[in-house]
Amino acid sequence: MHANQTCFVMHTPSGNINIVLPFLGYQSISNALAASALAFSVQIPLKQIQIGLLETPIIPGRLEPIKLSENITLINDTYNSNVASMIIAIKILEKMPGYKILVIGDMAELGEKSILYHKIIGNIANLSNIDHIFSFGSYSYEVFKICKNGKHFTKKNKHILKKKLKEIILKQSISTILIKGSRSMKMETIIQYLIKECKKK
Repeated sequence: MHANQTCFVMHTPSGNINIVLPFLGYQSISNALAASALAFSVQIPLKQIQIGLLETPIIPGRLEPIKLSENITLINDTYNSNVASMIIAIKILEKMPGYKILVIGDMAELGEKSILYHKIIGNIANLSNIDHIFSFGSYSYEVFKICKNGKHFTKKNKHILKKKLKEIILKQSISTILIKGSRSMKMETIIQYLIKECKKK
């Protein structure tokens, strides 16, 4: 299995079939099963279901793997963010190869429990095997305060964060960096910077 794929065996009344999804994380399996059940109900052959799932396009910004170089993988999860998806992202990064870097932006629109939810994410990240955790924004400062291997950045020093990320990933023989935050954080600019800078190498 490729590091950027998810595999499982699907059991059906017509037999079992190996399924390969072009997505990161086991949370995609439930969606695949729902789509398969619909296809099966209109008598689409299992082989076609298998091919269709494998060829499902990846949505940009949703756990989208990008190869910056042969040994550097960037996971673009900047489309949006909430507590559940942040936990999933952390669990996925834990299983990726090499030196692991997590960049957490604020999770927006969480209401009066925003600080609490960011503290929860901080505790989960702190207990993970992720090597370096960067927080970016206001609420994400709560993540930084908990993580022993963290560093915090504000919108005013976003350019410093970009340069620091470039410096770290280029020092490692193999590295995976996951960038995730709500749309309001505009974290896709970090993605664009790293793609551009790594192309120079």
